[in-house]
This record gives sequence, C-alpha cells and structure tokens, in this order.
Amino acid sequence: MSSTHDDSNPYYTFYNPSTAAAFVVAILFCLAAVVQIWRIILTRQWFGIVVLIAAAFEAVGLLARAYSSKHLEKETPFEIQTLLIFLAPILFAASVYMFLGRVIRKSGHPELSFIRIKWVTPIFVVGDIFCFFVQAIGVVILLRAESESKLNLAKGIILAGLALQLFFFAVFFLVAVVFHIRLNSRAGENALLSGVNLIIRLWNLYLCSFLITVRNVYRLVEYATGTDAYLSKVEWPTYVLDVGLMLVIMVISNFWYFPKSDDMYEPPKFTTSTEYPLTEQRLLDPEEVSRGQSHTFGYTPHGYSHA
Repeated sequence: MSSTHDDSNPYYTFYNPSTAAAFVVAILFCLAAVVQIWRIILTRQWFGIVVLIAAAFEAVGLLARAYSSKHLEKETPFEIQTLLIFLAPILFAASVYMFLGRVIRKSGHPELSFIRIKWVTPIFVVGDIFCFFVQAIGVVILLRAESESKLNLAKGIILAGLALQLFFFAVFFLVAVVFHIRLNSRAGENALLSGVNLIIRLWNLYLCSFLITVRNVYRLVEYATGTDAYLSKVEWPTYVLDVGLMLVIMVISNFWYFPKSDDMYEPPKFTTSTEYPLTEQRLLDPEEVSRGQSHTFGYTPHGYSHA
C-alpha cells in the first residue's frame, strides 16, 4: 500500500487501500458471523443479534473499501466504508453492555451491582445509541464538508461522541469491577453456576472492554491530530487498532452464551435491605419469611424470632 500523496486519489489521499486485506478480513467476519448464528439458534439467546449487526457493518464496510481501492475516484464506496467501519464498534460496545447484564442476572446476586439490575443494560445501551447518532452525524458532516468551518464542526462532533463513549465505558467498567469484587468475596474465585464460571466470563468482558477502549483512544487521537498526522497517512492502524480488534471481539463473543437452564435470575416482586444499601434488590423467599430469615443474608424481619 502506498503512503505517498496522489492527486488522482482524492479521498484516501496519502495511500491506496489494500484490496487483499479488506477482502480477507471481511471473509473472517463472515465466518465468525456464521458461528455466531449457530450459537444464537442453539441457545436461543437473541442478544447476539446485535453482534451480528456489528459484524455486518464491518463486512460490508470492508467490501466497500475493497471496491473503493479499485475505484479511488468514486465517492460513494469511500463514504460507505468510512461510515460503517467507524460506527461498528459502537454496536460491539452495546453487546458488551448486554453481556454484563446477563452475567449479573446469571449470578443470582443482582444486589451486588450498585446500579439496579433492571437499569444496567438500558442505561448503557441508551447511552451507546446516543453516542452512535452523535458520531454518525459527525461523520456525515465530515463526508459532506466543503469548507474549513464544516470540517472543524464535524471534527468537534466526532471527538465529543468518542469522548462521551469513553465516559460511558469508564462508568460501565466501574460497575463491572465493583460487582466482580463483591461476587468474589461472596462466592469465591470460581463462582460456578450451572457449570459456568462467572469470574472467567467477567475477565472475558474486561478483555473486550479493553479492546474497544484502545480503538476509541486510537480514533480520538486520529481525529484530534488531523489529516496531516501519521495515523491518517498510513493504513495499518485501521486494521491493527480498529478493525482487527473488533474481529477479536467477534470471535470472543462466541463464548458469551450460557447453557440453556432455568437458573437465570428473575426480578423480585418485593425487596428488603441488604448489606449494600444502594441497591436493596433481593427477594425475601416466602418460605424463608415464614422462618424469619432472608434467603441470602440471614436478615431477620422485625417481629420474627428464630426458633
């Protein structure tokens, strides 16, 4: 791939994108998607559809990039690959948020999360959707910009969207770590449930979160330093620090599916105080109430005494 300025290449400017790299990585995304579809059908856990949409964004974007590499003067394939490859990681982030919610529910200890379990996924997914539209607006303005002021506006919107996404990820990481520490102190390092090691799943989640954060920092630096900086003049960062990391997440996400069972925690109908007063989410089992003791914490309601 060339890294010299070419006046016949008005969109990539400093390099000609690699056709082979785009095709190969697109095929890898498609193969990983086939495995994902099989996992979804096998377990009937439909959250994986978000991962498939993200993979479709990447694959279509890469195919458009491969086409664009042979038609450097055409604007449409350049715009398609720019938009889809840039936005796909936001969908991967949404799937990570959903995964944490499932881990917390599967643990049977939703009270260990300092955000109520029913709000964990909605809060972060809604924030992710907001980041998606902010960044999409920025990219569209960037692609249509015909003046320096429009370019600066697009750059500011994109940077704001990336910074906001990093903020949501920081809060999300805090929720995951606090839950992990509390679960570890409660259930031990193995935290086995129905043959599923929840601690390993959490470390899986941390790895995916780290990869998305690296990608976001890369894009933040790329747009902050401008088109004359090194990151905009060469192609390899697009694959090593963005697309390649999303492919790794795509592969890892195939291990997110829990075995089918009836052990998934269901929201309580009424609550009692716990050792974590910010949450107070745990049920009192009716049979345990009759014996004057909560199901989990040994809490004795007022007016009851142990035999």
